[in-house]
Amino acid sequence: MTTPAPTPGPGLECAVLGRVRAWYDGVPVNLGQSRSQEVFAILLAAAGRTVALPLLVEGVWDEGERPSRAEHCVRTHVWRLRRALARHTAQPLLATVGNGYALRVPARAVDTWACERALARAEEIRASGGSAAQARDVLAGALALWTGEPLAGLHGPHARALRVRYARLRQLLLEARLELDAELGDRPGLVAEASALVMEYPASQRLRAVQMLALYRSGRQAEALGAYEDTRRHLSTELGRLPPAQRVPAGELTALHQRILRSDPTLRRARTERRPQAPGHVPFPSPVAGFTGRDEQLRELTGMLTRLGAPAVVVSAVSGMAGVGKTALAVQTAHVLGEHAFPDGRLHIDLRGADTAPVHPHAALATLLRALGTADDDIPEDAEERSALYRSLLAGRRMLLLLDNAASCEQLRPLIPGSADCTVLVTSRAWLTGLAGARHLRLDVLPQAEALSLLRRTAGRRAVDADGEAAAALVAACGSLPLALRIVASRLAAEPGRSLAGMVRRLADERSRLEELRTGDAAVDAAFELSYATLTTEQARAFRLLSVLDVTDIAVPSAAALLGLGTEETGELLDSLVDLSLLQSHRLDRYHFHDLVRVFARAANAREDGAATTSRAVAALLDFCLATARNADTVAHAAEPEERTLIDVAPASPGLAFTTAQEATDWMREETALQSALIARACTDDSLPLAQAADLVDRLNTVLSGITHLTAVGDLARQVAEVAARRGDRPCEALARYVRGNALWHANSFPQAKTELHRSLALCDRDADLRLRASAHLTLCAHARVRGRFQDAIVHGEASVRSFRTLGAASAEGTALGELAFNYARQGRLAEARAAAERGAELLGGRESVSAAIGLYYLARVLHLCGDRGKALRRAGAGLTLFRTLNVSSFEAASGNLIAQLHAEQQDYALAARTAETFLPMARKVSAMLEGGLLRTLGRSLLHLGQQARAEACLQAALELFEGLQAEQDAEQVRELLATAAFIPR
Repeated sequence: MTTPAPTPGPGLECAVLGRVRAWYDGVPVNLGQSRSQEVFAILLAAAGRTVALPLLVEGVWDEGERPSRAEHCVRTHVWRLRRALARHTAQPLLATVGNGYALRVPARAVDTWACERALARAEEIRASGGSAAQARDVLAGALALWTGEPLAGLHGPHARALRVRYARLRQLLLEARLELDAELGDRPGLVAEASALVMEYPASQRLRAVQMLALYRSGRQAEALGAYEDTRRHLSTELGRLPPAQRVPAGELTALHQRILRSDPTLRRARTERRPQAPGHVPFPSPVAGFTGRDEQLRELTGMLTRLGAPAVVVSAVSGMAGVGKTALAVQTAHVLGEHAFPDGRLHIDLRGADTAPVHPHAALATLLRALGTADDDIPEDAEERSALYRSLLAGRRMLLLLDNAASCEQLRPLIPGSADCTVLVTSRAWLTGLAGARHLRLDVLPQAEALSLLRRTAGRRAVDADGEAAAALVAACGSLPLALRIVASRLAAEPGRSLAGMVRRLADERSRLEELRTGDAAVDAAFELSYATLTTEQARAFRLLSVLDVTDIAVPSAAALLGLGTEETGELLDSLVDLSLLQSHRLDRYHFHDLVRVFARAANAREDGAATTSRAVAALLDFCLATARNADTVAHAAEPEERTLIDVAPASPGLAFTTAQEATDWMREETALQSALIARACTDDSLPLAQAADLVDRLNTVLSGITHLTAVGDLARQVAEVAARRGDRPCEALARYVRGNALWHANSFPQAKTELHRSLALCDRDADLRLRASAHLTLCAHARVRGRFQDAIVHGEASVRSFRTLGAASAEGTALGELAFNYARQGRLAEARAAAERGAELLGGRESVSAAIGLYYLARVLHLCGDRGKALRRAGAGLTLFRTLNVSSFEAASGNLIAQLHAEQQDYALAARTAETFLPMARKVSAMLEGGLLRTLGRSLLHLGQQARAEACLQAALELFEGLQAEQDAEQVRELLATAAFIPR
């Protein structure tokens, strides 16, 4: 990765961590040829001190290489540097001092200053209570200044000496930064980076400790222990010149080894930093028992309310859903500020904004005037006179007005004082964007830690701490909503015999959950009902229908399809529900429910919408998603639509259109949960078209990858197949069986995959389902190849190619040729293999797509088997770039596996090991076969790099994977490598 050069500031700025460069006021200074740069670098390192002429000569040239008039040459270079600097400034930056020279530049103007300061600065941050992340940012910023080898291109004695110094500095920065990475535990690529740095700095026990810890946390305990053994051997054999005490692992490393050996549970997760929570306070005006948490919001709100010297009245508005604790926070804030902040008093009024009949501003003014001491007879009837009296009484007074539970801006405007001395705090379920000059705070549900704290304070610490798992489940069932938590706590306190686990069981049934969340005059559903009653007909319909699917959130185009509206109209409708705190939107154009609000909305749907009405809306959404998924599949694979269709079902909707493969795959990934929910619903709702669900599950299988995803797709396909079988729908069942078999194969469940694929072929009509039969044969070809049955693979592969060619499906034929070519090559039919692979890549090529990338990968595999490693690397690299762009993780890992293998065969074992380390985390998520392949290459490379113990751990892990997958040929290759390792002396 190329690191950007440091951004030059005013005056002279210099960089030596890479090529020697300089800027003046941001404009590059031409420092001339390498000898002039050598002189400049020496003067720069002196940090303004004078450097005598003889020392400059010694720094530029080795003794045997100095020119006859070396001092004259140095003077010439100084003259050239002065002339270059003079083009930018009249200041004499390079001065003659006696028999030497001095470069007048501040130390902080050189990039090394920040690097040398970074270690101390990071330590200062930690010592003063700063976070590990803050310290790491300082170190990362310093390391980013390295743009290459320090003083690149300079070879004089001084440059060489500085390079050694800066190399040590970089090592220290890297060690410190990686230790913080390990502490924070947020770097998935830490194993690969630490392993590469161990090769670069083999004597660094700090880096080896990070490597061991990262390996252990990645579930690679054997490798972690192997890394310790490699360290011990390296210290004892490679560093024999060191004193005996330094030729053994340090105490810290030995202690870490012992902790890994006994699987110390404290090593599993990086330590997280916790903010201390401020103690609770007695709220105002009426105490809210057990007020807990909200420290950040309290700080923000008190800051809003105490702006000094504000030119107009300070108005702060707290909004949020019913039951989230807006009023509790507002009165708590008033108490935190204290009476001294508002010496003239505090007023509170409930405006009943959630009721069907909110308090009218005219009546609210009367209430406030009475609170200010106005007798009833003195309160004017005229609205303008009443408002004028209210403002005159507040003029010059330092007061806090808590206008609680407001309905709208129209209700509030007459109640806002005219005096800048007053402060107004508003709470509302609505997002009051029309309130001029107001500062807003959106209040969300409690974080889990604060929700548990609230439960402890209200239900009893002993009960909560005695069953932490049930307490966490209870918080989840209540959606961390303070009102729900207080109701639950109240019921637990009132019935001492009831356990937390028992309450969790009562809340588990969604149909009765809201009934359980009632006590006395408090009820969650009643709070929601007040908001629901204020909705228009269109808002209420949208609110109900959006709740019916089991998805985390929904995008505007999908919601539009469900509601049968245009996207612009839908966006405005959903935004209005967000403004009323009945929907939430934490991402642009995506909307979601709070869990309890969804339960309420579903109950309203069951009560007010017929099943047929709901099914029609869901059918429209299914149709839209299938049309869009088809468009995505077509663009992602750069194929004609009919080539990608395995069942005869035509959606009515045009769906969304995509211009690039990345757009297509991004949409499929984003909407996987929605598509899965629709498929599952089609399996339970007979009025939804099962053929569309079968087609949709096929698109989920062909566009995206990953073991977790494919396992889920396989389960969805099983559901569709079982329902289709019960309904006697052979085409649907045949497609679902194929999709399940294909997904299971890619998830490495090979026996089950083979069974499903043969069941699909048996269900297919020989003529009508030719495309589906060809697809099944193609997957069976890959299955036989993995099993090492290459002749069987060729039979299936040739059948697939013939069928796709008959259909005129060029893209599909190209994929089949690529798979077939590999099996030709494994049978020694190299000329046929190369021709088939090249033809496949040609058919799959063209615009940027998943298919084009697959063609390159297949061609690279065959070129590798044909012995053309250089071309194989180039094709695999080009395919890898495309797979990364399109986020196709399975083929990205496969390409990495092939590239690592090619590097190893070219005996570049260090690069092979780095490549294998880089792709291992991804392979673990997508394919056990690929994980085994990468571990095999890593083990082989480590053997050649002298890291035998870790190599054996990698090879043993690879062997276990291959044996578990019954990949006997691969397993035998690993056994041979292990046998070789046994003869290498330790």
